[in-house]
Amino acid sequence: MNSHTRNYEQAPNYYPSRHIDRIDYSKYGRNLSVFSPSGEIIADLLRKATPEIHGVASLETVMRIYRRNPDTILAIGRGQWREQAGNGPLGFVCLLPLNQDGLDALFDGRMDTGAPEDRFIARQWERPAAIYFWGIYISPTIAGGISLVMERLTSDKFRGLPVFCKAANDKARHLFESIGFTMGARHGDIYAPGIMTCRRLTDAERHGEPDLPAAPYDTWRPGVPGTAGRRNAIGITVVHDVNQLLMVHAIRAATYLAEQSIPFAEDVDGNDLTATHLLGFVGDEPAGCLRIRYFAGFVKLERLAVLPRFRKSRLALKLVKAGIELCRTKGYTRFYGQTAANIAPIWEHFGFVLRQGGGINYLTDETYYEADLVVPPAEDALSPDSGAVVLVRPEGQWDRPGILERLSGDQ
Repeated sequence: MNSHTRNYEQAPNYYPSRHIDRIDYSKYGRNLSVFSPSGEIIADLLRKATPEIHGVASLETVMRIYRRNPDTILAIGRGQWREQAGNGPLGFVCLLPLNQDGLDALFDGRMDTGAPEDRFIARQWERPAAIYFWGIYISPTIAGGISLVMERLTSDKFRGLPVFCKAANDKARHLFESIGFTMGARHGDIYAPGIMTCRRLTDAERHGEPDLPAAPYDTWRPGVPGTAGRRNAIGITVVHDVNQLLMVHAIRAATYLAEQSIPFAEDVDGNDLTATHLLGFVGDEPAGCLRIRYFAGFVKLERLAVLPRFRKSRLALKLVKAGIELCRTKGYTRFYGQTAANIAPIWEHFGFVLRQGGGINYLTDETYYEADLVVPPAEDALSPDSGAVVLVRPEGQWDRPGILERLSGDQ
């Protein structure tokens, strides 16, 4: 069984404002109710959902799962509990509380999600190992009822459990993305690109104090506690506009040109507009940068620069790590660079190996040494099958909806 619904609105933070752990039920759930439906209501909703949801489970299967654990099916409607469907809008959310065997089976292929076996479903008195969104059928007028469902998942029995789903269509996928889900999930040694998952938020994040995102190339959020606003906090972003590119040039002018007396023509070499730039901040202050150029089969990392007053921080290491991980996400595994001897330890820290030889000299007396690095491929690397909306999102921000989705309303 799968899901069918509309999609979301975008918020500027790392996670959407309607992340499943942050939906304000007092706002979105007002005048709505969530209840355990009668068999008549379940039958009525399945009859309406079948033409719209591909692979919807049979009534017999749904009732079997419902008898196994009454927490699995929740009806959403306006007003009070009802025993009959009536004429008002009704929808449902079906959740499978998977035991450990069920979680394993979801990933190793033993579970038929259209007709899961009872042995994979935790009993009502048991704490599950994970939650699987089995199906959603809901109209926009009562979609706020999802907030009431998620409020139930904050109980001790469900709090913090990993959550998974499969989307029946693009609209369903966009809905799940709007509440914090992303494509691709891992369990143990198995990576399943067709399963969506959602990182559950910490208590601090639920109260509006977000942790830094996992991607090291996308950790700077202006005005968000934990990045900008904390004097010594380090944040990194991909350069997306001219203003940020000017910051990069200012940093390089202060280091390469002023400090090292490198000629302008050696630093500004005609490649800046064909490259990706990473910009590092310490608090609110632009403090370092790195340039990335792409070739067939390998990437060149270059123009690493950190302002003198920030060199006691770990910004240089974080910039190089961010550059490697950004390129791994794009599918690259081979890296090439040229480094001066005094900077070589930074690159060697990440496994770069200096080539033998006397090095290279350009317009100054500085000698540069070639270096190589080969890393394992990223398991969730971008590909032509990553999804149309993902591949048009801003560079380095593939985990959240972009401007085109917001403008089109397909969000």
